Amino acid sequence: MSLIRKHFEDRESWLIGRQELGIGASDAAAVCGISPWTTPIELWKIKTGQKSQKDISGSEAVERGVRMEPALRNLYAAMNPQRKVEHYPYDILAQSKRPWLTATLDGQITDENGRCGVLEIKTGQLIKKADYQKWADGQVPVWYFAQTLWQMLATGWEFVDLFAALRDIRGDWSIRTRHIERADHEDDLAWLLDKADTFWGYVQTRTMPPMTLTL
Repeated sequence: MSLIRKHFEDRESWLIGRQELGIGASDAAAVCGISPWTTPIELWKIKTGQKSQKDISGSEAVERGVRMEPALRNLYAAMNPQRKVEHYPYDILAQSKRPWLTATLDGQITDENGRCGVLEIKTGQLIKKADYQKWADGQVPVWYFAQTLWQMLATGWEFVDLFAALRDIRGDWSIRTRHIERADHEDDLAWLLDKADTFWGYVQTRTMPPMTLTL
């Protein structure tokens, strides 16, 4: 699969591009009806121009993530010296077959075998028992998993390394890493691609999606 790469000169033009070019990886959970923050109908209204995207750039969680991202990317690179890590902050990548299926990456990885992969950086909190359960035994919150699958669909690349810094109730930080291989999730990728095509059809025809898409 050939890859489309569009570069924007600054954050403002990049944000406009994200809105106009299609559906990004951060929207994947909403497309599937599993987002804790956005319903499929809300996302559809945004993508059809009936509702503005909520500006959360000033929230404490987002600002913390923005500040920590460069340090976490450097930490990942230091912990994985056998891998090349690159970052193009204002590039939007997309499938050539589906140019509306897009992703902006926290990092591009080339592993020791020359394979291309995605670096996805997260920051979050571990406050409740449910927070710990979402990360227990190698798991990852389902909305983050959907995002990593979308990134592999958009790029055609072979894996995603999810690198998360999580703060507990005492204020202590810990790092969780999850390596997600395309080859292990072909069925999940096919399922998500079907959901993506269905949702994009709703956008193109301006047909409101059902309250919850069938999982």
